[in-house]
Amino acid sequence: MRADKRIPPTPTTQIGAQSGFTLIEFVVAIAIAGVLATIAVPSFFNTIAAERAKSAGWELYTAMVAARSEAIRLDQQVTVQPNGTWAQGWTTLYRGGTLTVKGAIPSASITGPATVVYDPSGRLPLGATPMFVITATSGNSSSTQCVSINPSGSPYMTEASTC
Repeated sequence: MRADKRIPPTPTTQIGAQSGFTLIEFVVAIAIAGVLATIAVPSFFNTIAAERAKSAGWELYTAMVAARSEAIRLDQQVTVQPNGTWAQGWTTLYRGGTLTVKGAIPSASITGPATVVYDPSGRLPLGATPMFVITATSGNSSSTQCVSINPSGSPYMTEASTC
C-alpha cells in the first residue's frame, strides 16, 4: 500500500480556526460609515428640496399648458383658480363647468395671482403676466422654482433663489 502524504496544519487549515472581522475592524468600519453619512446628509436634503420644488412647479406648469390648450380647443375663456391657496390645489373652469381639479401639494408653498384667465385664443388678458413662486424645504435646505406665463399665454419654468 501506498503511504498517504499528509500536509502539515497551517493557520488557515487548523481545526477550529475562524474567519471574519474582529470587533475592532467592525467598529472602525461603522465609524467610517458614520462620518460619510454625516457628510452626505446635508447634500441629500438639498436634493430632496430641489426635487420637491421641481415636482410642484411641473404640476403647475402642466396645469397652465392644459388650461391654455383647453381654451383654444373649446374656443372660450378658461380660468385656473386656487382651492383656497395654490398649495391646496387648483381648479380649472370653463363656462360649461369644471375641467380639472388638482389636490393639495403638501411638500411645497406656492404663491401666485388670484386667478389665471386664458381667452379663447389661448392668450392672457392685456397686461397680465402671472408668476408663481414655489418653495420647498427639507431639513435646513430650501429650493425655489418660478412658473411664469408670458402675455402670449405660454408658461415657462425657471429655477432661481428669487423670481
